[in-house]
Amino acid sequence: MHPLLETLEDKTLTVTEYLDLVNELMGPLKVFVEGEITDLKILPQWTFFSLKDAESGALLRCGLHSGVYHRIGVRVEEGMTVKVEGYGKISPKTGNFGFWVSKIEPVGEGALKRSYELLVQKLKQEGLLDRKRPLPQFISHIGVISSRNGVVIQDLRNNLTHLGIKIDFLHSGVEGADSAHDILRAIEFFSQTTHAPQVLVLIRGGGSMESLQGFNNEAVCRALYAAPMPVLVGIGHDVDAPIATMIADWSASTPTAVAHVINASWAPITESVPLLMRMYHERFARRLRAIEHRGDLVGRTMRHAISQLIASFGRYEQVLARARRRIPLRFETVRVAGETSIARAYGRIRTRLQTVWRTVDDYERLINASDPERVLARGYGLVYHEGTLVRSAAQIGVGNTIETRISDGSIRSVVEQLL
Repeated sequence: MHPLLETLEDKTLTVTEYLDLVNELMGPLKVFVEGEITDLKILPQWTFFSLKDAESGALLRCGLHSGVYHRIGVRVEEGMTVKVEGYGKISPKTGNFGFWVSKIEPVGEGALKRSYELLVQKLKQEGLLDRKRPLPQFISHIGVISSRNGVVIQDLRNNLTHLGIKIDFLHSGVEGADSAHDILRAIEFFSQTTHAPQVLVLIRGGGSMESLQGFNNEAVCRALYAAPMPVLVGIGHDVDAPIATMIADWSASTPTAVAHVINASWAPITESVPLLMRMYHERFARRLRAIEHRGDLVGRTMRHAISQLIASFGRYEQVLARARRRIPLRFETVRVAGETSIARAYGRIRTRLQTVWRTVDDYERLINASDPERVLARGYGLVYHEGTLVRSAAQIGVGNTIETRISDGSIRSVVEQLL
């Protein structure tokens, strides 16, 4: 007998105790149940539906919170075959048994296709497929979400141009419905990190619709749309493009194509610089040829000018030779003319000096004749009163002191009488 049964063998439980015991025992027992959805009701707070067994028609009533339903990210409708994970529970109030769902996966290609179409339609109606943000120029930092297992990330690295692009890689599951949780966690990390990348890159190889469920998940698509940086998704596909590629701002079919898109952001440099180099090389070559042509032209011009200069020197040499022969004759002519001019100038100067000497003699005789000293020397005198020459007796009176100047001195006297 089970130990729990031995414990409860002689014990009587209340209804509440029994239901609590049953729920406690069933809670940890999480199982997968597959069936066809019927009686689907999506309410603001709760989502209810029944799973119907296709063979027996048995029904399992299921429920989950609407927030959980939206977080699961899978659209369902009546008649769709799904696989759900959860646990059983009996309601203490009604006694009804229900199955509480934590995960939903469409089963079969038809169900997956229908879930895909429903989600595309919903996101399209909300306008989430229309926004396309441009990628920045010169991408130097990307955040990559992919699996470390496989060659996808290596293909991306190998095909990126060696421009020092920083790659922050975060491993995530990329296979099946369970990958949605890892992808969401990675998107949230890159959206919230301090040093956010310029572009968020989500890549994996091709696969079936079943294997790509994580990329057709509503929560994943909404997280990509809400990312603060442009999103570049590279997922291989044959017919139906994963919804993540529709939500993305840019998409490519392979990791190699993703690398080419990133490389293209450097095109203004990687393509223009070689063109500019060729253009400047051609301009330099043309300029060099023009300089060489001008150099040749200048060289020819200089050679011609030098030839002319040499010829001119020959002519000048002949002129100088003739001039050299004429110099003695010219010098003699200049000498004779100079001597003649000097003789003429000397004669004019001598005549002029004689005239001056005669004039000086005349003035000297005149000055000597007018010199008072010579008059005094003959016995005459000059009378002064108070420093003034007396020319009339009226200038002085009796008792005045007068001074008489003679040739060899002066005589001072007092006037006693005027006659």
